[in-house]
Amino acid sequence: MMNDPDSFPRSLCIVDNDADFVAFLAPYLEAQGCTSALFGSAEEMMKAGPFATYDFFVIALELPGHDGVDLIALVRAGSNVGILAISSRLGPDAFNSALTAGADMFIAKPARFDQMYYAIKSIWRRTLATAAQPSRAWQISADASQLHTPDGGVFQLTRTEVRIIECLRAAGGKLVSRADLAAASEVTESADNRNLDAAISRLRRKIVRGTNLTSPFRAAQGFGYLLTMDITDK
Repeated sequence: MMNDPDSFPRSLCIVDNDADFVAFLAPYLEAQGCTSALFGSAEEMMKAGPFATYDFFVIALELPGHDGVDLIALVRAGSNVGILAISSRLGPDAFNSALTAGADMFIAKPARFDQMYYAIKSIWRRTLATAAQPSRAWQISADASQLHTPDGGVFQLTRTEVRIIECLRAAGGKLVSRADLAAASEVTESADNRNLDAAISRLRRKIVRGTNLTSPFRAAQGFGYLLTMDITDK
């Protein structure tokens, strides 16, 4: 059942700690002409690299540490990429929480692999149609201390805010620890570690108040921060 290049994602990210299930699922999906990256937890995936590396995500809700709902929300915050949620939890709560967080579709385990294949293919088709629509990028002018939004807005930044954004950009979408971000942005952390959070909260409020767009960076609770959308030089 091979696909033409545009009918199925080229790269999949599967996040599920059910090793036996994944051991059979991954080869089945790879037989459709894609590559797959496998992670047993949200933490493993966040440390591995930028989300933009993958065309599509299959995320289990039952994960150790940060659960799948948190991870779905994190991925969705910066991308319209396809997300299929899977779960052994039955009932409306699992379905509702997955779709509210940003999943495109929910399938209950035990899931048939052909069912997952057709679900991924359907979501991918819609994703391609959305991606074909032109969009502008976030841009930063470090010299002028300005952040330009995709909808044409311009925000004046403090030097601390510029350093925060530049540090996240330098990480290329990877998770930046609180300590590294505080050092790079020259924020002196307080005893309760709230100074960095306060600086980032002010920046996010500035963006939210001036535009309807989602902030291009996000907190990974207990780990640090990461850029979820590209910010290019102006």
